[in-house]
Amino acid sequence: MLILIILIISVLITSGICSMTEAAILSLPLIRARILYEKKHKGSLDLLFIKENIHSAVATIVILNNAVNIIGAVFVGQMAASIFGNQFLGIFSAVLTFAIIIISEVIPKTIGEHYKVPVSLASAKMLRFLIWVFNPVVRIISLLMQPFRKKSKHPWVTEEEIKILLRLGRAAGTVEVDEETLIHRVFKLNDLTANQMMKPIDNMYALDGSKTLLEEKENIINSPYSRIAIYEKDMSNIVGISQQRILLREIANDNYDIPIKNFATRPIFINEEEKADGLLDKFRTYHQHLFFVRGKNGKNIGIITMEDVLEELFGEIYDEKDITHGKKE
Repeated sequence: MLILIILIISVLITSGICSMTEAAILSLPLIRARILYEKKHKGSLDLLFIKENIHSAVATIVILNNAVNIIGAVFVGQMAASIFGNQFLGIFSAVLTFAIIIISEVIPKTIGEHYKVPVSLASAKMLRFLIWVFNPVVRIISLLMQPFRKKSKHPWVTEEEIKILLRLGRAAGTVEVDEETLIHRVFKLNDLTANQMMKPIDNMYALDGSKTLLEEKENIINSPYSRIAIYEKDMSNIVGISQQRILLREIANDNYDIPIKNFATRPIFINEEEKADGLLDKFRTYHQHLFFVRGKNGKNIGIITMEDVLEELFGEIYDEKDITHGKKE
């Protein structure tokens, strides 16, 4: 009788551990496993391996769990029949099945899901060892299931999933509204093109580079912008960019007869399909705050500044010049 009780308890506990581990491993997101690994938690390396090979891990747990339940039930049934007789075997089997469902399935899986991090970390090393032990069996099962698997490459984390997590975080109070808004705008950057953010060339403030500082003195002094486009003959022929402070300095030094184009730096042209996130990299690479946009036909169609892109992230940006002149650069 004592042996029967020990055998029943062993089956229930072993099956319960398998169920608890399965629930913990499956409910733990891969990104959480990576965070635990980066924070160097004990067992996190094995846990990350398991999450990256989740199919093998689940197959191993299922094989072990079913083996325990089936083999344990056979031995328990035989021992119970020899002790109580065949007439009580049906009742005993029903009670044992109910106990397995409650004690070895429902309760352990609830605990595993609720305490997924500590349970996953505690069981990771042993589970990785069992994956290695059952590897031949798992490989055979994988080969048999191959015809039923669809070959698809899905990313571990999608943009839509991150947005949902942000919404859930805001509802739970762990993410601020402004943080959620900013991250949504970051995702929007790779969808916006230069064509959508630029100022049309007809609205561009520019100076004729062939004219002298004296001829354009008033326009330079009254310029609402710190950087001014320089053209020759017409606005479509951009030859450079001049900084207002340099032009004002030269005027202060009485260099009135020098053409404006002599103080211009080389313009940088970009394609109208250039994405906003790529533009931020180019602004940093070229140490420039202003680019000219060219259309598909190679003609200049607009102008875009770093401020135009940053405003997609932070909203309208105003400085002293904007307030003074009532307009944005």
